[in-house]
Amino acid sequence: MKLKLIHKHILLELIPVFLIGNVFFIMLLLLDKLMNLADLFFTKSVPGWLIIQTIIYYMPSFFVITIPTSALLAVIFVFGRMSSDSEIIAMRAAGAGKRFFLKPTMIFSGFVFIFGTMMSMWLMPAGSYHAAENILSMAKLVSIKDIKEKELYEELSGFVFYAEKKLSDTSYERLMIIDKKHNSVITAKSAKVVPTGDAGLLLDLRDGSIVTIRDNGKHSAIKFDNFSINAPIVGADRVIIKTERLMAVNELVDNFAKDPIFKFEFSKRLSMPFAAVIMSIFGMSIGMFFSRGGKSVAVPSTIIIVIIYNMMFLTAENIVKSGGLEPFSAAWIPNIIFGIISVFSYRRAL
Repeated sequence: MKLKLIHKHILLELIPVFLIGNVFFIMLLLLDKLMNLADLFFTKSVPGWLIIQTIIYYMPSFFVITIPTSALLAVIFVFGRMSSDSEIIAMRAAGAGKRFFLKPTMIFSGFVFIFGTMMSMWLMPAGSYHAAENILSMAKLVSIKDIKEKELYEELSGFVFYAEKKLSDTSYERLMIIDKKHNSVITAKSAKVVPTGDAGLLLDLRDGSIVTIRDNGKHSAIKFDNFSINAPIVGADRVIIKTERLMAVNELVDNFAKDPIFKFEFSKRLSMPFAAVIMSIFGMSIGMFFSRGGKSVAVPSTIIIVIIYNMMFLTAENIVKSGGLEPFSAAWIPNIIFGIISVFSYRRAL
């Protein structure tokens, strides 16, 4: 059965708003990372193509969040516009009932659900793995050429550098290094610090001393003429993905018996995309309810609803971690609550 012309018209309005919404929300998620990315490019000598590639790999994890959010925004915006322009009233006068408006919404949300499921179940863990590999590559390119004279440099995890004088990008005079891991302070009258190419730094120190604080509070001091340190930045040849958020589906299944959080994460990867269906019905009701200025409420309504939804998810996740809820069903609690609200608002709006 072919869609009615008005259904096609509604779908053609929903799609561009949905796409624009994804771009908008992804940019919001990227804002807090742009400064770090710019720092990697301008001061850490990390190639721009590697940064861009890493962002692309992380996109599926962003889409898992933005897809249901953008679906909600699109439905509120389109039905809000139709309501404010009196198109809804005209359609109802022509005999359009509840199912007439629900049909294009369900078709739209169904495709969005499939798209979101592909992202959460397969593309997100695969992209995150490759992004982690790129981070390892960035670590191999690390340098401290942006260290400045008479300023603490704390960009490298576990170390603090302080140079009295900088001769070049790799050569220093009167360099002090605080090794947090070994509770040591190393000083040298001259030093060269260069990347080793294997996620580490080679420290060639001359005419200095090492002061180490022991567990009993006492300290020992050793003087040296020449001393070299190979300081690893990453302690493994490969980045091993351990968190449940970055595991592939088969890895989650293999870890079901170890911790309930793996079951919760597996269920969550289905419940979050399905939220697009529930949010679309809810958004349609909201858009049709505000007959005046329907479009203007789209963005603030979307943000408020998404914040409440995510708070429910975090609460359910924390309760699962404490052993208070069954993990598979806990991931669906926000959907159940908003599903009930959506059914109620759908009946009231039409």
